[in-house]
Amino acid sequence: MVKLTRNSFFSFKFKDRIEITLLIVSFLSVLILSLITIFLFYEGAPAFMEIGTFNLLFGDNWAPFYGRYGAAPLIYGSIMIVVGSLVISIPLGVIAAIFFAEFIPRWLGDLIKPFIELLAAIPSIIFGFFGLAVLSPIISDLFGLALGKTAFTASIVLSIMVVPTIVSISSEVISSVPNDYKRASIALGATHWQTLKNVVLPTAKLGIVASILLAFGRAIGETVAVLMVSGAVAKIPVPFWNYFKPVQTITGSIALDMGEVPFGSTHYHALFGLGIVLFVITFVFNTISDYVMRKAPTAEVQI
Repeated sequence: MVKLTRNSFFSFKFKDRIEITLLIVSFLSVLILSLITIFLFYEGAPAFMEIGTFNLLFGDNWAPFYGRYGAAPLIYGSIMIVVGSLVISIPLGVIAAIFFAEFIPRWLGDLIKPFIELLAAIPSIIFGFFGLAVLSPIISDLFGLALGKTAFTASIVLSIMVVPTIVSISSEVISSVPNDYKRASIALGATHWQTLKNVVLPTAKLGIVASILLAFGRAIGETVAVLMVSGAVAKIPVPFWNYFKPVQTITGSIALDMGEVPFGSTHYHALFGLGIVLFVITFVFNTISDYVMRKAPTAEVQI
């Protein structure tokens, strides 16, 4: 542990300077995050007092310029799009992870995986343009819709964005399963597929679940791409499972309204209230994911 003396910072050894610098940066990161959280709750708390927690969270009419602040359509639209994206991305991501970890040479997997992970580095607005210019017209023509900007379109675009998270983490977890487990299974007469099904996947299942939870956290906070292709209609679809209807999300509403809302108004605080809801959802799922990742190495295997 570094002990501070009367000497200046530059009198320390290089290693000690690095430790002090990292300590300061870590402290600043925690401080900034704490200040953001305090500011969010400070500005959002009045919404729950003025509008009412039940009315804000479960009201079915979001029309802020008419004094109606029911955020249920926004919450439902966000969950609807995220669930749709996970239904598409989970099978693709897990299958790709298994393929990279078990069925191709490691050198080839190391060559291909960076291209998949590169999808995570592409700005979200590029995905939005792709969905708006290419995917939306295709879905409109394919299903005979007047407008291709729907929850289904947003789900497809979002699934493309979260697949790299699932592939990257899941493939690493599957690759980390000890070879002794596999050899023991094969020695008992199991085939490669049986070993994969009964040994590898049960061992890696907690890590795979954690990757899915992280993908959920990534998806629920996406703004620009989803806003461009979801249709931006703050109503619960009829019937409620109809993915070919336009919807609105929490992040989309904040992005659309924040630039023109009067400072200190009920609408202003309501948008921060939506931010609190989003913060809580993301925090809960990231906490669960972190807990699952910590438990992953102790997973039991049944051979």
